[in-house]
Amino acid sequence: MTTKNVFDEHEGRVAIITAIATEVKALTLREGGDEMISTSDPKAEKLVYARAYQAWADCKIEGTADDIFETVQEVLDI
Repeated sequence: MTTKNVFDEHEGRVAIITAIATEVKALTLREGGDEMISTSDPKAEKLVYARAYQAWADCKIEGTADDIFETVQEVLDI
């Protein structure tokens, strides 16, 4: 796998997991801007992990289990 493919795969994971986080309201748009911020809602954060792993199990997200975990952490640490 080339570096570009690894980068593209990571960016794809970030995009999908960010969408999941927004959908379950773990992330929201900052008022008056286009920046995402965490809602610091533990229930929503658990849903992000659950839905991200389900998407991975359904082959909608590429990578390893560790990749999914690290990307969820990255997205929620915004």
